Amino acid sequence: MMTGSLTVTKVGNGLVKRIDQVLFSLPRTYLAAGILSIQALLFYAYSISGVWVPLGIFYLLNLYFAAKYLGARFSFILAFVAATGKTLIKVGFYPDDALWWHAQWQFVSTLSIYTLFCYLMNAQLSGRRHAEEALDKLSKLNEAIITNADSGIMVFRDDGECLIANYAAARILGCPLDRLYGLNYKDDATWFMQRLLAAGREAMRSGEERKFTAKLCTVAGRDVWCATSIRQIKRADTSYMLMVFTDISAYKESEDARQRADKETAVALARAGVAERKLLSISEETQQRIGRELHDDLGQLLTGVAFMSEVLFQKLKDAGIEEMRDASKITMLVNEAMSRTRLLAHGLYPAELGEKGLCRMMEKFAGYVEGIYRIDCDFYCQPGCQIEGSDVAINLFRITQEAVSNAVKHGHAKHVELRVVNSPSNRMMVEILDDGCGITDAKASESAGLGMRTMRYRAELLGAALEVGARDSGGTRVAVTLPVLH
Repeated sequence: MMTGSLTVTKVGNGLVKRIDQVLFSLPRTYLAAGILSIQALLFYAYSISGVWVPLGIFYLLNLYFAAKYLGARFSFILAFVAATGKTLIKVGFYPDDALWWHAQWQFVSTLSIYTLFCYLMNAQLSGRRHAEEALDKLSKLNEAIITNADSGIMVFRDDGECLIANYAAARILGCPLDRLYGLNYKDDATWFMQRLLAAGREAMRSGEERKFTAKLCTVAGRDVWCATSIRQIKRADTSYMLMVFTDISAYKESEDARQRADKETAVALARAGVAERKLLSISEETQQRIGRELHDDLGQLLTGVAFMSEVLFQKLKDAGIEEMRDASKITMLVNEAMSRTRLLAHGLYPAELGEKGLCRMMEKFAGYVEGIYRIDCDFYCQPGCQIEGSDVAINLFRITQEAVSNAVKHGHAKHVELRVVNSPSNRMMVEILDDGCGITDAKASESAGLGMRTMRYRAELLGAALEVGARDSGGTRVAVTLPVLH
């Protein structure tokens, strides 16, 4: 019973809306003429039926039409005309029943009632008109948003018919807009996108939103990457299917390009790593070769020169010749050159690393620094610290060499301290401390010199942490902390 009443109400509302559309579409002059004609017919009916026939409801209904379709001003004018006409008809056609004060009272009371009715009716119609205008603006705004949206939007009724489709949907799917309105998600023959069709039916069946990103095949057979959302919307006793899909083909292309670039970058970095390792290997081999040449070749030649100069000195001395002092100086200088060559060879080719370990070699290196650079260099090794593995030892030794070289050349240090100790976290740590001019933390982090890069790369090969910074007491601190206790 209730369903039948609702159906009748909907039909009645629909009929009233259609009548309003027709009447509002007519020119105002025609409407005014029609309402005045109705008023004239009422006057005529009132004149022949007499005052005893109740025609007031029709007068009020005519005033309602005037207020609704022609506005408040016309309704007030019509109220005055209706009150005046009724009074004149009563006085003119029924003079015996209309005394002078009856006519005045009827005019005043009728005009008051009609005016009050027009006022109330116009107030109600004005509020309703404002609400309808706001609703119409909102509806047009929603329509404009849907029409101009970048995402494709489609709405289907519960019976499967397409109710709303925008231009973005037609553009993304590559078909005319009228073809989208011809789609019916309950009819397989109308569909050309099986993925959307299956997802839409599942969303309507389960009532759960479906979201996915996939390629959609358009009418032209072109694949378009779309991020799609399909869900069911319930209003009263009707269900709708809302389908929103966004073309992300450009994003996918850029993402694929980024992934390809990342892969190419990874390959380039791997190749750069191989090149750096090869460069270090070549550098190490070159240093070792130069060290061997200095020790075996140049060292032997200098030894021979020293022996010959010593023999010459003895001969000149035995002969009592004054030039024996020059020969003595030559012997002294050659011996000094031999000493320096030996120290330089040991620095370039630390053969003892494999046999005696890092600590012993760094102790000898401290003497080398004092002999070559003429500065103080102390070495300290905490008991129990031992470096195992020739690769670890050679890389730590080369880092130490580079740090000392920087301290002397750039920091103008006069005292250097080499330390092999355990860190607070019980990990092996090699420290190089100097009293030079120091280095700021920002400059240390921004340093892009070959020596600094080589130090960092050697530390990375060992999985160690390299710290370069200023000391509180002045100078620079370089620390290499190994990942585990060796």
